[in-house]
Amino acid sequence: MLRLFLCLCINFSTPVVAQNMPLPFTSDIGTARISVTVTPDRRSMRGLSPSLKAARQQMHAHQPVSDANLIELSEAGYGLAAQIYVRRLISTGAAAHAPSDVAYYSAIAVGTGRVWTLPDMIKAMMRLDPTSEPRARLRKYIQVLYPYAWAGNALALDAVVEFNGEGRLFGELSDSTRDKILEQSQRNGDGRVELRLAVALLEQAYLTKEQQNRARVLLQSAQTSSHLGIRTSAQNLLVLMDKT
Repeated sequence: MLRLFLCLCINFSTPVVAQNMPLPFTSDIGTARISVTVTPDRRSMRGLSPSLKAARQQMHAHQPVSDANLIELSEAGYGLAAQIYVRRLISTGAAAHAPSDVAYYSAIAVGTGRVWTLPDMIKAMMRLDPTSEPRARLRKYIQVLYPYAWAGNALALDAVVEFNGEGRLFGELSDSTRDKILEQSQRNGDGRVELRLAVALLEQAYLTKEQQNRARVLLQSAQTSSHLGIRTSAQNLLVLMDKT
């Protein structure tokens, strides 16, 4: 009954393999544009080979640069090269076959403050296999997403919630990370994260008393949201919990 209610009341879409089902409530545009510089964009050409120096100059002159050179420049810390490479992967259709490359090079770009590439990064991460994604790339995603989330970027905060959990990309959600998520969500003030965490609990087949209490606290927080849909969904779920 609860699962049917969730489908009717919250209108979940078909879940992505190994990831949580997203809520339909979108984040505020302003908070989704909050940018953070995790790794300062490289400015110097010191240490680059002559061919890479020429490629960098061509890139800034809006001249063609090969994929191989864009990759090398990205790895050297040039966020613009990473952003250009991601856009090329997407525009040529190669992104469909290389979500890990899109996610990784997007993370390099986003880490240098290029927030406009964040949606591409998260979209690609949704398609990654938690069991096979390289550890080094996972560390990069975490290195970039967490500072954005703690700075108030709602899109990044949603992604941190999405990718933390048993069987998911970042693994089981730790208590410290959960606390940080809730602290930031309370600062954002829209209740979206609290509702999502509560729904994730209520979707389980069997809940302990502690999990039920945790879900109730989350929903009580979500029902104070200024967003009508979030507030109504939380209130309805609380009513249903009282009836079951």
